[in-house]
Formats: sequence, structure tokens, C-alpha cells
Amino acid sequence: MLRSYRYFRRLFFIFFVLLAACERQGNVLSIGFSYHNPDIVYVGGERGSFYKSTDGGNEFVKSETGTTYNIAAIGVNPMLSSVIYVGSYGDSVHRSVDSGLTWNIASRGLDDNVGTQAVNAVVVDPKESRRIYIGTNHGVYVTTDGGSEWTSANTGMANRFVIALALHPEHSEIMVAGTNEGVFITTNATKQWRRTAAASKEWKVNTVKFDPMHPNTIYAGTNKGIFKSTDLGHTWDARNNGIKSLFVSSITFVPEDTMRAYAGNGDGVYKSTDGGSAWTLLENSPTSVLTVAVYPSKPETLFAGTMKGLYKSSDAGAQWRHVKFK
Repeated sequence: MLRSYRYFRRLFFIFFVLLAACERQGNVLSIGFSYHNPDIVYVGGERGSFYKSTDGGNEFVKSETGTTYNIAAIGVNPMLSSVIYVGSYGDSVHRSVDSGLTWNIASRGLDDNVGTQAVNAVVVDPKESRRIYIGTNHGVYVTTDGGSEWTSANTGMANRFVIALALHPEHSEIMVAGTNEGVFITTNATKQWRRTAAASKEWKVNTVKFDPMHPNTIYAGTNKGIFKSTDLGHTWDARNNGIKSLFVSSITFVPEDTMRAYAGNGDGVYKSTDGGSAWTLLENSPTSVLTVAVYPSKPETLFAGTMKGLYKSSDAGAQWRHVKFK
């Protein structure tokens, strides 16, 4: 009798451990969308977790990327959406050519050290999709052959931690990089970088975004809040009205109305309706937000990647639900 009791107790213990493991999603660090199929959403998380949804983000199925490191960045080819690149915190770039079903590592030309192999940002050039940029802990690297060979592109920036990258909406030779020592810009396709403004040297930049409707306008989310430039980074203004915790991890816009913007941080998701002049914390939003994204074809639909998994809102952030992964 005692032996049976111990046996069933062990079974119950194993059951609840497995249940907890299934429920726990952990950090969701990156979100990507297909350019050709608006129903496809990609999510990157802890220990190589990569998930794909084909129904607009209601249900997700896991894909094995081959890495055990956190998926920090997702880049989707705008001309051929079946080609996806992911950057991990520990072993470089992985590439899929079949919409995430299978993966291979694409790291030739990257140094064999954790600083370069830690890929924090991935950007695919929309005008020349075989040109891809990555931001690493040892600067920027570029490929012009779809990821077969990478070369360093750090003149003027040295080997700073590059945490975020963004391409100009109209001129792809212009790019900004968010680093551990401010925002840098290149106007000649990474041949030369310069710091955008001396004041930004004090910032640890977590995200940089161009306003797609006002191409010379840049937003930077930093450890000291949100900064906005309307002159390609020559001058910056703090835009923190309404924000409590100044460590801002993510910024995004409504594509057709960029006066409507969202920002994520430890407090939750903030919303601005006046181009970042003032922000309001959405009352029901999840907390500990790592990344936030607007669904491209449905501007009222938002996704928030957090330390407790993925959340979705279908009403511009008024209500949120926790999305389960399979």
C-alpha cells in the first residue's frame, strides 16, 4: 500500500512538472511578420524557441531552429517571405528557406567568439534582399549573398555593442545603429559611421526606428527614456512625458498613422497619439515588456513579447490575452 502511494505521488509530481513546463513560455524577445501573407506571424524566445502562426497570431506551432540560445532578432525577406533569418545571443545567424520548417547556420566570415556570434539585430534590405545587416556585440556585419559570407562594416564605430539597427524608409544606404554608447549613422551603406550627436554617448540604446511617414525622423528607446530626432540624428529631444520607468525596450508605429505609436518597458505598453509628445500607460497591458509590434494589415491588433510569454490585443491595447504556444 505504501509503495503504491509513493508510486502515484511520483506520477502526480511528474504530471504537474510537465504541466508547468508546458504553461511556462518564458521571455519572448522578437516578433516578425510575413510580407506576403498577413496571417503569418513569427515569434522568437528562450533557448532557441521559434514559433509560427498561420492564423494571425491566435495559435502558434514550434519550429526547431537548431540553436539553444535565445532568439533575439527575426528578419524576413521582403521579396521572398519563405526566407527567414534569426539572430541568437550565442551562436550566430540561422537561416530558413522554407518558412521556418528547417534551418541551417549561416555564419561564415563571423569571428569565432561569443561577442560576434551574439546577434542582437537582423535587417534585410527591402530593395536588395540578398543584402542583410546584423548587429553584434562586436559591431555591424553585412552580407550581399543572402548570408553565405559576412564581412565587418564598422569603420568609425569600432567594435561597440550594436543592439538595434534600422534602415531609412526611402534610402537604404542610410542606416542607424543603436549601441551601448549612443546612436550611430551611416549615409553610404556602412562604409563609414559617425555618432549622431555627442549627447547620445550617454545612452544605452535598446531600439531605433525610422518613422515611415516622416523618413528623416528617428526614435530611440534607451536606458534614459525615449528620444526623437527630426533631422536624421543631428539633434535629439527627450520624449518622456507620461513614462514612469525610463528603460524603454521597444518602439513601434501604426503604419498608416505614425502619430500613433507604442512603446514597451517594465511598466507595460505605452501609447502615444501625438507622435511621442505624450505617452499613456495602457491599464490592462502586460508588464515586463521586451518587444511590441503592430500587426501590419490590422492596425488595431498589437503583440507584446514579455518575460511571461506573448500577449495579443485586438482593440488597440484596451484588452489583452495571453497567447498559448503548442
